[in-house]
Amino acid sequence: MKPLNHKKRIVSQLQFMLVFLITLIVIFCSSFFAISAGKKGINVLETKHAEYNKVFEKQAAITFEIDEITKLIYKLKNKKRTLGEHKQFQSLISNLRIGIENEITNTESITTNQFQLYKELLYQIKTIQSIIDDYENESEEYIYNKELLEKCREKYREDGVKSNKK
Repeated sequence: MKPLNHKKRIVSQLQFMLVFLITLIVIFCSSFFAISAGKKGINVLETKHAEYNKVFEKQAAITFEIDEITKLIYKLKNKKRTLGEHKQFQSLISNLRIGIENEITNTESITTNQFQLYKELLYQIKTIQSIIDDYENESEEYIYNKELLEKCREKYREDGVKSNKK
């Protein structure tokens, strides 16, 4: 014995199965999309994290090197040195500064302005070096002129003493 609404029930069951199947397919596709998007997002985050760590390490190294340059400039400025020692210190500072500039230039950074502060610091160091050089040159010239003046005074005194004896 079949119920009177047997055909309606079968049609309703088929409709339910179709809707349920479509719902399962939509849920599966949504889950697959969410998981694949999540994996891509994780990969991007890991890549960015690695890049930021690399940049941070490079910035820390550059900061340490600039600190060394600052110490060398302080030593150069605060202790009287011969011209050769002065040039050697300046050469050492310049080599460190140029090395840092090359390192910054060769670094593939995430954004272009990550090392802008360090570029400005290196420019200031270069300016300080030129000022110290100018000061050293002026100091050497002053000492030379002072020695010449002393020689002239001595000669004047000797000539004055010779003319008084006559």
